[in-house]
Amino acid sequence: MAETEVESWLQAGITAVKNGRPDEARQFLLDVVEADETNESGWLWLSQVVGDEADKRACLENVLALNPANGAARRMLAAMDNGETAAPPTPTPPPIAYQQHEQFDDVWSRNVPLCGYCAAQIAADDMRCPACHRGLVVQIYRYAIPSSNLVLYWFTVTAVSVTYALQIGYSAVTLQNQLTVITGALMMVLLLVTAVFLNFRQYWANIFAIGILILILITGIAQLLISPDLSALGFERLDPAFRGVLEPVTMGAWKAIKGSQVAMAALALFFAMRAAPDFDRDRFRQQAAVSKGLNHASEYHSAAQRMAKNGLWATAVLHWQRAVALEPTRLTYQRALGEAYARLGFYARSLDVLQAAQRMAFHPDTQAEITHLIDAVKTRNLSIS
Repeated sequence: MAETEVESWLQAGITAVKNGRPDEARQFLLDVVEADETNESGWLWLSQVVGDEADKRACLENVLALNPANGAARRMLAAMDNGETAAPPTPTPPPIAYQQHEQFDDVWSRNVPLCGYCAAQIAADDMRCPACHRGLVVQIYRYAIPSSNLVLYWFTVTAVSVTYALQIGYSAVTLQNQLTVITGALMMVLLLVTAVFLNFRQYWANIFAIGILILILITGIAQLLISPDLSALGFERLDPAFRGVLEPVTMGAWKAIKGSQVAMAALALFFAMRAAPDFDRDRFRQQAAVSKGLNHASEYHSAAQRMAKNGLWATAVLHWQRAVALEPTRLTYQRALGEAYARLGFYARSLDVLQAAQRMAFHPDTQAEITHLIDAVKTRNLSIS
């Protein structure tokens, strides 16, 4: 009987006990102890679903015969002797069926901190992995997806630059000095470049944008209070009737451009304050560890795939270990774990996992794929990518 099949029965039995299905649990757990009479957990959980007190006592005595230090069995027997009802055993995390710690004496069987990339042992003060030389301390954005406030921030900064394009056109038409045109062009370019880097959430761009927006706000308000020099247009030579129309229109255009510039700069500053969290980063140490909040094998598998895609093969291994522990008969997880071990250079472990998966495979194509992978491991044809 395959060890993985017995483990699968055990986990199914424990789940049935916890979900209040004693008949189903009893059948699974009887299969466990019939296939493996030394299965301590099988006897312990079977004691919760057998028919009478004598059978319950016999199960608990079998547990103690296998492990005299089993506290749960001792407590339940003592409760039975005192006529009390003992609490059911607390389920322990399922063992990883493929791992045989007595066979493999390496980093995976020791409680030591590992590099999330290459599984080399690291010290608490290491900034770089001593083996793969990758940086262990990285900064990641607190919020993975940019907020709508950041999008509006970027848009309003771009809009301010557009007002400078209008200002350049106005200055050229009204024949103002070249310095005014050059200044407007410089501001337009600076704002456009800043907007591009804001889109990539660069912290320096945010600080620069806030500073320049405040400057625009102050100078814009001041310029609204000062009328532009329109002497170059020669309005004094025009008929008073035409002058009475053209001069107010020209002045009004100036006020409209500067007013929109001030308004958009103020709006951009408003969104800059609201988008501040988008630029926050958290320092994160790339030490191999299992992500929190995952419960199902498929969740661990998906997380492992993401880790491996980013080169974090050691962290991926920890997630695939959990996936295989929860569903030891799922060949997809076995194959992924075996390949990850090989990429990290743990070839003996890789072959142990892949050969177990090969024995469980029934479809010829699946067997052929695993055999090909085993041959690649034996020839050391896999490496960290």
